[in-house]
Amino acid sequence: MEQRTKDDIRQEMRERRREVSDERRRYTGKVIAEHVDGGEIALTRRAWRVSIYLSTKHEISTRHIRHAVWAAGRNVCVPAWSPDEAKYCLCELHPMMRLVTGKHGIREPVEQIHLAPWDADAFILPGLAFDAHGGRLGYGKGIYDGILSKANRAAIKIGICYDWQILSDPLPLEQHDMSVDWVVSDKRIINCKKTRG
Repeated sequence: MEQRTKDDIRQEMRERRREVSDERRRYTGKVIAEHVDGGEIALTRRAWRVSIYLSTKHEISTRHIRHAVWAAGRNVCVPAWSPDEAKYCLCELHPMMRLVTGKHGIREPVEQIHLAPWDADAFILPGLAFDAHGGRLGYGKGIYDGILSKANRAAIKIGICYDWQILSDPLPLEQHDMSVDWVVSDKRIINCKKTRG
């Protein structure tokens, strides 16, 4: 059987994700936030500064994770497009900051206070598909490639998704593709480091 390409998987996952109701998307975000900050991961006990994506229309909401991080007295940062550097950078995000829609329809702070990638202790990452070994298939825009390549190797990388976005077969990845340490869905938590052996 011919292996599906990255583009095949992306198209299938995008189509399926569009069918998810707003109610289900919000509920999934709440459940995932509980998984991420509890149990084995215990995000806010392990990380001082957490990089979180600001969800677009069809992405799982990260609102509950952000609020848990702030409630624990920790810091949040988000990817934002820097016109000066012509790339995505990490910027501080505080609860009262005003947001605008930036490049690729991604919300970002109006006031950009840049941080270095190695200043983040953990990353909450979106994706269109994941596998149990930590393989992540992003959107193909390279938003996180540059940031993660400069991140501290000890930083925790957590991919969040619907359970059906976790594929049983390994994803067709390339050498530069960054893997995650955990994959968290609404139904399970996968410790990918253990799975990789």
